[in-house]
Amino acid sequence: MVGVGIVGIGSYVPPKIMTNEDLENIVDTSNKWIVEKTGIIERRISEPDVCTSDLAVFAAIKAMKMAKIKPEDIDMIILATSSPDVPLSSTAGITQNKLGCINASAFDINAVCAGWIHALEIGTKFTADNNYENILVIGAETYSRIVNWKDRSTCVLFGDGAGAAVLQKVEDGKGILGTWIKSDGSGANVIQIPAGGVRKSLSSDRFVEGEQYFQMNGRAVWDFAIDAMPEAVINVLKRVNRDLSEVDMIIPHQANLNIIKEGMKKLNLPMKKTFINLQKYGNTAGASVPIALSEAVSEGKIKSGDLVVTVAFGGGLAWGANAMIW
Repeated sequence: MVGVGIVGIGSYVPPKIMTNEDLENIVDTSNKWIVEKTGIIERRISEPDVCTSDLAVFAAIKAMKMAKIKPEDIDMIILATSSPDVPLSSTAGITQNKLGCINASAFDINAVCAGWIHALEIGTKFTADNNYENILVIGAETYSRIVNWKDRSTCVLFGDGAGAAVLQKVEDGKGILGTWIKSDGSGANVIQIPAGGVRKSLSSDRFVEGEQYFQMNGRAVWDFAIDAMPEAVINVLKRVNRDLSEVDMIIPHQANLNIIKEGMKKLNLPMKKTFINLQKYGNTAGASVPIALSEAVSEGKIKSGDLVVTVAFGGGLAWGANAMIW
């Protein structure tokens, strides 16, 4: 039997740091409030000429280097993003061209903050097919361009970054064991950008200034996320016939420290079994899980043979988890 696993992983965040103190000069907020409510201290912001595809390229180069493969070895690029370079064509296609992956197909998926969880499942299924050898799964976001910098309830939360993984066939007993994903479209308006699509174009006489930016019902997200995180972890473990006590590390979506604490409490697991880096980067949406996974590996927090669960929740509403043996 042959499995599918991550053989290379990498991440990238822009060098420019925006602190909570910097935000105090932009909107009516405070470092104390942001830290207490979210755990975020700073985040990374892209320069004006840097796009989501650029962040994706930087992360992908690191993942391919670790996997010891060249761009032309990539058969497929799956890019999870909710902040694409342009409405069309795909940011994955733009990334493919910048990387020089001349033999790859490329497409985007949008499950907002749960995007990489979904992309990893899609990539796993394709990699198991004998027609594919190397698949690049990327989560990349530039939320600094889509948040409203006058909205203090949302602009303090987000940052930019990307994470990428190369999938290959691996020996049985290692790699991705399974995935559990779910959606609830009745909550689509909880996290949204109301204008800019065909429902309400920017040129429509129904367009209201501000609707081109990210909007979120914070209370509804909290109520959803504190249940979605443990639900996804429990269900993916059930699907792969593993017990919660076997888990070595949980890599959660880096949205809010208090949400993660509440989720771990509901799972009855100690915080030492999770990895947190949101204090440095804020919420990088669909990029947060691969960035955190990459850093946990590089810091030695995840070792060969560990049972790792990646879990995320976000707009759509969408949520889910992957279970893997590292």
